[in-house]
Amino acid sequence: MSRTVLTALAVCCLFVPASRALAADAEPVVEPTEKIVLFDGKTFDGLVRHLRGKGDVDETWKIKEGGVLHCTGRPAGYIRTAKAYRNYKLHVEYRWAGRTGNNGILVHMVGKDNVWPKSLECQGMYRNQGDYFEIGGVEFNEHKIGGHRVGGRRVRKYEPSVEKKPGEWNVYEVWCVGGTVRPYVNGKLMNEASDCALTAGKICLQSEGAPIEFRNIYLEPAGEKNKPWPVTPTKKTVLFNGKDLTGWVPFLHQDKRDPKTKKFGAETNWSVVDGTMRCEGKMIGYIRTEEHYANYRLHVEWRWPEKPANSGVLLHRTGIDVALPRCIEAQLKHESAGDIVLLGGASVEAGGKKVGGKGIAVVKRPGASAEKPAGEWNTYDITCDGGTVKVVVNGKEVNQASGADPSSGPISLQSEGGPVEFRNVYIEPIR
Repeated sequence: MSRTVLTALAVCCLFVPASRALAADAEPVVEPTEKIVLFDGKTFDGLVRHLRGKGDVDETWKIKEGGVLHCTGRPAGYIRTAKAYRNYKLHVEYRWAGRTGNNGILVHMVGKDNVWPKSLECQGMYRNQGDYFEIGGVEFNEHKIGGHRVGGRRVRKYEPSVEKKPGEWNVYEVWCVGGTVRPYVNGKLMNEASDCALTAGKICLQSEGAPIEFRNIYLEPAGEKNKPWPVTPTKKTVLFNGKDLTGWVPFLHQDKRDPKTKKFGAETNWSVVDGTMRCEGKMIGYIRTEEHYANYRLHVEWRWPEKPANSGVLLHRTGIDVALPRCIEAQLKHESAGDIVLLGGASVEAGGKKVGGKGIAVVKRPGASAEKPAGEWNTYDITCDGGTVKVVVNGKEVNQASGADPSSGPISLQSEGGPVEFRNVYIEPIR
């Protein structure tokens, strides 16, 4: 899933003026166009070692046989690149040389060398890889909005640890594009920091208390495939072909494999029957488009084949796949269609004030329900024009908001409590 997840960013994050990218110093920034080896396995060429006090860098950092970079963990400090970088995928392999402890990868480091320099830390503490620590006031969305994952400067990872046993090699990949930073541990996406206050800088590997070893440290270009260009439609684009789920990615929270069928719930929760997309609604989650969109009119038809239940159309989803991602939801809950729900710290302006920005908030539709009885088909026509979201149910405009944040991303259909069916899902240019 990591390839498709990578496309979850907005194009506005990709290119940031150099003055913002390195506000603390004006040195040149390298954007990789090919693989760049940061540690050649033989020398410290292109690297700078910094330690607290009068620490001996040659005692703390040593090169061992086989191209292994060994760090004793004492005193505190780091080894960093001499150059600053932006828009890249960083590859680092590491293992605990003995007992486990603390460490970290610092990206977008700017300013003077300091034991804890201004940067964003992708945590390396044992079993905590994927957490973030903002150092020196480097804010990002997931830190600013608060929520249960945040404690002080720390933002906890979404996923449980996938780190291997001490002595075994792990792979830590950090994908940095524009203002977004995404850490992968052993191939699994663990977290996201978006709209980071710094978008470029040096890269550091910490010395922080315990012996640790590194190897195969290099950068690769983000690549055109990984640059999430939100698509603005120029003609009608059919999102659901009525035959299969091509172009869609299913996700369920706490998904498990069925011991009998050997399939995960996400593989059976959605199906195509007689030209309709059916969701069983047994678990919380959604099915989302692989592509990301901005500035469009979305048409969706839905009905409750059984007892009316709950669902939603999720717009502009950002971040990684979680039960309730950061997005703008056009509510489908029975008798609530047309409400605008702000999930994960998303926000809009409605009634002359900002709504959302932390946790979950709702902009209720002002009028009566325009829904049809269970078993009959309803239509949702949702216009997303920049930050404006206009919601029309069965031909009646029922709600509107402006200043949407986020304002682009995949389109998702929720699984939330009961069977629901969809058909005729497409987007058109705004006329």
